Amino acid sequence: MRRIPAALLALAAVSAAAYVPGPGSALRHAAERARDGSRSREATMQGMYTVAGQKPEPRTLALRLPLSCRFENGPQVKDTVATPAARADREGPDATLLELACPLIAYRTLTIADAEKVLRGAAEAAGADLAAVIGLDRMSDQVAILIGAQPHDLTKPQMWLYKDSFAPARLIARRDGKLVDLRLYGYGNPAAANWFPRLLELFQDDKLVARFEVTQTRGFREGAAREEDEDAR
Repeated sequence: MRRIPAALLALAAVSAAAYVPGPGSALRHAAERARDGSRSREATMQGMYTVAGQKPEPRTLALRLPLSCRFENGPQVKDTVATPAARADREGPDATLLELACPLIAYRTLTIADAEKVLRGAAEAAGADLAAVIGLDRMSDQVAILIGAQPHDLTKPQMWLYKDSFAPARLIARRDGKLVDLRLYGYGNPAAANWFPRLLELFQDDKLVARFEVTQTRGFREGAAREEDEDAR
């Protein structure tokens, strides 16, 4: 058997690691997460909410899937496939956080085609240019695919997806003439039922505006899809 030179193997490994799918392919992969695992229609996420300059306070985020998000005793967002960037029913930093986050954390249970429309619509509503060349950057200690701007250019609206899972990682959106920056961390953590991000942070001018950290999720059955599929056989 002919041996492949080590240099060629190394070059192939680097090329594979550097491969970046096009915007349509990346969004399609992200949309496919909508059908992963559970088909539960509700999730209640308990955690700590912090507004810049204030002490953290207990807060509950209720999700009614797909596309409905509400802070208990606070703002509510009801998105649709056609309008995935709806405004909340009130104003405030928690409302802005929900408006940006809801289409990215509550598209589960949609069909893959509808989930892709939601993600694409959220990016477009933010002002991201989906025809722009995409690249790679880092989100904390993970590699992310960015859509809508060149790497390290945070002056334009853009959407980021984690490269290993295609889960939404970041959305920089133009709102009322200014850029706001939503960051999503901690997928795969049991506290957030694995599928959802454990931490949501909202920044403006590189300063923290609001933060919600999930400590426990209830009402979400991770194995429901498999059980229902087996019962249907």
